[in-house]
Formats: sequence, structure tokens, C-alpha cells
Amino acid sequence: MNKRLSSILTIAAVAVLTTTLLSSTFTQTITGTALDAKTDLKADAGDIVAKMGGLVPRMDDAFAAVSCDNIEKGRNVVSFDVEGTTADLPIMGGGTYKAMTFNGQVPGPTLRVTQGDVIMVTLTVPKSSPTAHSIDLHASQISAIPNFGAVQPGESKTFCFVAESPGVFKYHCEGVNVAAMDQHVLSGMYGMTIVDPLNGYKPLLVQKTKVDNGQVKIDRKIYSADALEFTLQFNQLYLTDEGNYDQSAMFQHHSTQQTINGFAFGYVPNSDINKLVTGNPNKNLFVAQPWNSADLKQFQGTPLFVEAGQHVRFFVQNQGNEPVFFHVVGEQLDRVISGNRVQEAQTQTFLIGGSDDATVDLVFDDPGVYVAVNHDYAAIFQGTAAVIVAGNPFGLDVGNAKSYAEVLGNPSDAIPPMGKNSIAHPKVKLHCLCTDDAAQQIAKDLGI
Repeated sequence: MNKRLSSILTIAAVAVLTTTLLSSTFTQTITGTALDAKTDLKADAGDIVAKMGGLVPRMDDAFAAVSCDNIEKGRNVVSFDVEGTTADLPIMGGGTYKAMTFNGQVPGPTLRVTQGDVIMVTLTVPKSSPTAHSIDLHASQISAIPNFGAVQPGESKTFCFVAESPGVFKYHCEGVNVAAMDQHVLSGMYGMTIVDPLNGYKPLLVQKTKVDNGQVKIDRKIYSADALEFTLQFNQLYLTDEGNYDQSAMFQHHSTQQTINGFAFGYVPNSDINKLVTGNPNKNLFVAQPWNSADLKQFQGTPLFVEAGQHVRFFVQNQGNEPVFFHVVGEQLDRVISGNRVQEAQTQTFLIGGSDDATVDLVFDDPGVYVAVNHDYAAIFQGTAAVIVAGNPFGLDVGNAKSYAEVLGNPSDAIPPMGKNSIAHPKVKLHCLCTDDAAQQIAKDLGI
């Protein structure tokens, strides 16, 4: 590439970036100063970018895009309806932040389909919303324009696509025609799509050793493809003292807190569990228990509960800026699938880059307490630690229960919808970073 052309492209790129950063209809912090951008909500940011030298791709007949009015006979259609809203939601340590949400919750609801299904997406933005929103599903393979364009307050938009590739995929708000996308996503507008393989998941092979007639030999165990499943979505918060999005902190990668499913240290014991195990509700079992009290309702912390010797499947998504070094303290990852291919087997840690994913299968062989973390020490201290309790390590009187899940229930926001090879959770406890209205709707939908 010659220098003159390179310079022209650089200038165009700067113009696009400038429009993206400054065209927000929300107040956001730039280099430590609150900037109230006065961009007209009805302005077409795509046209603005194009006039400034940016590229506006148009591939209306892209692969996997389908007409919602002419869906191929034989394909299953799954409707996914979400609403872009704003809310004040709590953060670790007290106080709230200005969250942007899908359906009043962070992350948004998990969408689960089977490979080959048609996903019909409808995004609605209430008339009362202070800004437009949009939605980009990475499970799709369709042009961003016109499908992901901004939906103005008081309007809705619907589009359809075929979920061709199995795997775990991010979905998120693209801001206002890409402008302020960072603010919308890092303020809570993200979620997960699980596309199950058409023929289901594969059985899990775990290799260990055994002593046979005085000799050490390889011991191969094959577990059914059926698994107890959880979703773990990692992200960061970049906040001012007032709870607004701080873009200058984001540029410097100075996160305020790091989260799993919206919470910093949200999946740890609480005062009720303290009392069960120690007899004292004020004697914490974990080094950080910021969501202790039952008065917190849907925000009260809770571990994840599994049976010892049970096939467990984690759908892990990195929604944020920082890499996730996924690790389970006390266990190894028996199988890691990413990009619809097995990437690792019996490994200690798996690196998940920004906007990437992993489907992790493992078996907790012995009763005990384990911790799923982002094995970046700063991230751990800022909140990315989720306690997993296998079996009955504390010797509590739980009758014939094989795990505390049957007694205490697993957190609702870490449980995906049932899909291929899913084992039903024996009991579900309401848990979500969500508004009270959203919590009531979730409880109603789950029958809890």
C-alpha cells in the first residue's frame, strides 16, 4: 500500500472513530470530563460517517439472511423479543450504576436454539428511552446494515436469520448506528446465544490412571453427553463515582469492577449458608461476600451446586475488553470446545479473548469447594470468582440429596434454557442483576 493511500485511509478511520465517540445521545465521560453530546436522535449516523469518508457496507443478500415473510418450509422458527431499557442497578460495595439493559436485566436473557433454526429477532425501544438502541447477534451471518441499524425510541425492528453454526455466541447493542457502542455494551447491553449442534453434543472422555494388579494403567471413562449446564459471562464495569460510564477509564483499561453475569463476587456464599455450615450467619465462608443478606432478594449471592462425579457443562462468554483466562481452582478442564472444534482436553486454563467463547465440560470427581475464576489476579480481586460446591463436603443433613442444589437451588441467571443433552436442575433460586419488575417476570416464567 502506498503512503498517500495509507494516509487517506488513516484520516477516514479517524473520522469514523471521532463520529463513533462523539455521537452518543447519552452523557458519557471523555478524558475525565462529562460531555453532553447534542446529536439529533433522528440523524442517520451511517450517512454522517459515509460523508466523512467512512465505509458503510451494504450486503443485503448476505449468506444466512432470510425474509421473515418467506421462511423455508421445514425450518423451526424461534422468536426472540427484547426491549432496550435503562435502570439503576446495584454494584458491589453499595450504590448503583446507570445500566443499559435488554429486558431490565444484565446480562440479557439467554437465547437457545438448534443449528438450522431460524431466529426471528424483534427489538423494541420504549418511547420513554433517552436514546436509540440496536442489537447484533454474533450467531448470525448477515450484513450489519440494514439489519442492525438503530431502533429509535417508540419503535421496533424485526429481522430473521438462520443459525448455521453451532456454538456460543455473543449478542449486544451496537449503540446508535455504532456510535457509543462501547458505552451501551459496557453498561450492560449484552447476552448469549447458544446454538446446539443439530445432532447433539458428544459423550465426554476423561482419562486418568488406576492401579491394576500392582501396575499403573490408563483409566478411560466415558460420560454421557447429557450434562448439568451453567452460563458464565465475563465483563468489566468502567464507572465514575456517580455511577456513569467512564470512557477515559475504559481507554486505559482501568476497570472499576470485573463481573460474572453482571455481578462482582455474585456467586459466593451468603449469610444463610454461613448459618447452615457454621451456625453463625456473620461468619463468612469466603474471603469476599458482598451480597450476604436475604433482604437483597434477587441480588443475594449464591454458589453453584453440582453432584460429585457428574458431567457439568459451562457455556463461557467473554463480553468485555480484557482477556479471560478461564480456570477452575481444584479441577482441570476435561474438554474445551470453541469455534465448533475441540481445542483442549484435560487442560488447566483456557484463554478466551474479547467477544470469544468456550464450551467447557468437566467432572468434579470428589465432594468439595471449587472456584471458577478469570486467572488474572487483578480480575480475581475485582470480582471474577464463582464458588462451585460439589456433593456434600460439609456433611450437612440433606437426606438422600446428591448435592445442595436439591435443597438450596441453583441461581436462575446462571442456568440456560434446556437444550440438546441438558440435565434439568433439581431446584432453581431466583438470582439476577435485574429490576424488581424483571425479577417478578423471571420468577413467573420459571414458576418459582
